[in-house]
Amino acid sequence: MASRLPLPTIETILRNHLHPLRCDCHAQDDSRVTVRLYGEHLEGEELTVFGITEDQCRDAAHLVRLAQELRFELYATRGALMSHSRHEEPTGR
Repeated sequence: MASRLPLPTIETILRNHLHPLRCDCHAQDDSRVTVRLYGEHLEGEELTVFGITEDQCRDAAHLVRLAQELRFELYATRGALMSHSRHEEPTGR
Protein backbone atom coordinates (compact mmCIF):
# COMPACT_ATOMS: atom_id res chain seq x y z
CA MET A 1 0.00 0.00 0.00
CA ALA A 2 1.38 3.41 -0.97
CA SER A 3 1.52 6.10 1.67
CA ARG A 4 0.12 9.47 0.84
CA LEU A 5 1.83 12.82 1.13
CA PRO A 6 0.99 14.97 4.17
CA LEU A 7 -2.38 16.70 3.86
CA PRO A 8 -0.93 20.26 3.73
CA THR A 9 1.32 19.19 0.83
CA ILE A 10 -1.61 17.61 -1.02
CA GLU A 11 -3.66 20.77 -0.56
CA THR A 12 -0.82 23.03 -1.77
CA ILE A 13 -0.21 20.99 -4.92
CA LEU A 14 -3.92 20.84 -5.76
CA ARG A 15 -4.39 24.56 -5.11
CA ASN A 16 -1.48 25.39 -7.42
CA HIS A 17 -2.91 23.25 -10.22
CA LEU A 18 -6.55 24.20 -9.75
CA HIS A 19 -6.07 27.97 -9.55
CA PRO A 20 -8.19 30.12 -9.90
CA LEU A 21 -10.52 27.57 -8.32
CA ARG A 22 -10.20 27.22 -4.58
CA CYS A 23 -10.07 23.91 -2.74
CA ASP A 24 -9.68 22.36 0.66
CA CYS A 25 -8.78 18.82 1.65
CA HIS A 26 -9.83 16.72 4.62
CA ALA A 27 -8.52 13.35 5.78
CA GLN A 28 -11.14 10.67 6.32
CA ASP A 29 -10.94 8.04 9.05
CA ASP A 30 -9.84 5.37 6.55
CA SER A 31 -6.81 7.42 5.29
CA ARG A 32 -8.66 8.52 2.19
CA VAL A 33 -9.03 12.20 1.33
CA THR A 34 -12.02 14.39 0.58
CA VAL A 35 -11.51 17.38 -1.73
CA ARG A 36 -13.97 20.26 -1.99
CA LEU A 37 -13.77 22.69 -4.90
CA TYR A 38 -15.14 26.20 -4.80
CA GLY A 39 -15.72 28.68 -7.59
CA GLU A 40 -13.34 31.44 -8.51
CA HIS A 41 -15.47 33.97 -6.67
CA LEU A 42 -17.17 33.82 -3.29
CA GLU A 43 -19.92 31.49 -4.47
CA GLY A 44 -20.50 28.24 -2.63
CA GLU A 45 -19.06 24.81 -3.01
CA GLU A 46 -19.24 23.41 -6.52
CA LEU A 47 -17.85 19.89 -6.27
CA THR A 48 -16.99 17.46 -3.48
CA VAL A 49 -15.08 14.24 -4.12
CA PHE A 50 -14.90 11.63 -1.36
CA GLY A 51 -12.69 8.58 -1.13
CA ILE A 52 -9.55 9.75 -2.90
CA THR A 53 -7.07 6.97 -2.28
CA GLU A 54 -3.57 7.04 -0.80
CA ASP A 55 -2.25 5.92 -4.19
CA GLN A 56 -3.75 9.02 -5.85
CA CYS A 57 -1.98 11.19 -3.26
CA ARG A 58 1.41 9.48 -3.11
CA ASP A 59 3.39 12.04 -5.16
CA ALA A 60 3.12 15.30 -7.10
CA ALA A 61 2.64 13.59 -10.47
CA HIS A 62 -0.41 11.69 -9.23
CA LEU A 63 -1.82 14.86 -7.67
CA VAL A 64 -1.40 16.81 -10.91
CA ARG A 65 -3.35 14.06 -12.68
CA LEU A 66 -5.98 14.21 -9.93
CA ALA A 67 -6.25 17.99 -10.34
CA GLN A 68 -6.86 17.54 -14.08
CA GLU A 69 -9.56 14.96 -13.36
CA LEU A 70 -11.21 17.24 -10.78
CA ARG A 71 -11.22 20.17 -13.19
CA PHE A 72 -12.71 17.98 -15.94
CA GLU A 73 -15.40 16.68 -13.57
CA LEU A 74 -16.25 20.19 -12.41
CA TYR A 75 -16.62 21.51 -15.94
CA ALA A 76 -18.66 18.46 -16.97
CA THR A 77 -20.94 19.00 -13.97
CA ARG A 78 -21.27 22.72 -14.71
CA GLY A 79 -22.11 21.96 -18.34
CA ALA A 80 -24.76 19.42 -17.38
CA LEU A 81 -26.31 21.86 -14.90
CA MET A 82 -26.34 24.70 -17.41
CA SER A 83 -27.84 22.45 -20.10
CA HIS A 84 -30.49 21.21 -17.66
CA SER A 85 -31.43 24.75 -16.56
CA ARG A 86 -31.75 25.89 -20.20
CA HIS A 87 -34.27 23.13 -20.88
CA GLU A 88 -36.38 24.19 -17.91
CA GLU A 89 -36.58 27.89 -18.78
CA PRO A 90 -39.88 28.96 -20.34
CA THR A 91 -39.57 30.38 -23.82
CA GLY A 92 -42.04 33.20 -23.21
CA ARG A 93 -43.74 32.68 -26.57
